[in-house]
Amino acid sequence: MKHTTHTTLYLTLTLIFCGQPVIAQPKKILVGTDAWPPFRFVSENTISGIDDDLWQKLAQSMGFEIEYIRCPWKRCLDMMRTGQIDAMSGLAWREKRAIYIQYTQPAYFRCSTRYYLRKGEENTLKTQQDLNKLNIGMVRGSAYYPSFDNNTALHKTQMAQESVLLQLLAAQRIDTYIGTDCQADYELAHSQWSNSFTKAPYNPKNHTPLYIGLSKSSKWSTELEQINQNIEKILQQGFQNEIKQKYYR
Repeated sequence: MKHTTHTTLYLTLTLIFCGQPVIAQPKKILVGTDAWPPFRFVSENTISGIDDDLWQKLAQSMGFEIEYIRCPWKRCLDMMRTGQIDAMSGLAWREKRAIYIQYTQPAYFRCSTRYYLRKGEENTLKTQQDLNKLNIGMVRGSAYYPSFDNNTALHKTQMAQESVLLQLLAAQRIDTYIGTDCQADYELAHSQWSNSFTKAPYNPKNHTPLYIGLSKSSKWSTELEQINQNIEKILQQGFQNEIKQKYYR
């Protein structure tokens, strides 16, 4: 995926109201994104999906514009660290990310981590110990759950995009792949392998809340509390039920 550097001019005017200086809110937010259906559908000219629905509601309620910057997940994280982009969505909380990312509250969705296998091979992954014998596909830079993320002894094949993992499993180049079910189930159901793959019997029973994150190097980090309040309001208005009806029926 080709990345184009964007230069954004933020408002730096200081407004005076009742004698108190107030810094004007930036008019545009740069959001790093990659394909992760149904949360992020990426086509040549458009971005859509659950995350875009949330961003559009925030933009409408707060009066800002969104500019999407397309980048592989790992590169997006690197750009958050340097402040080249302002925000990302679909983020799992991790301590090492929190060094350079401010996480908004509350989470806007919750997923579970699961492993996927070719049908008929369920016996290969029934316990955590079975992972030691398998070549496990994953997305580079993704966080799944701590005991997996921190296990350097496991054989992990890392790819830039989730969709490639299905191709590798079909070609028997990996034994299993790991994913979050709110995304992986959707992608599998809409793929040519919907009847060929299945979830592994082993379930790590890990629950992953998804957050919007703001780069601590971005001026948007000063808007954390306002964004939190608007996310809470959007959730109270039934956002989760709305997207379940729209994407998961």
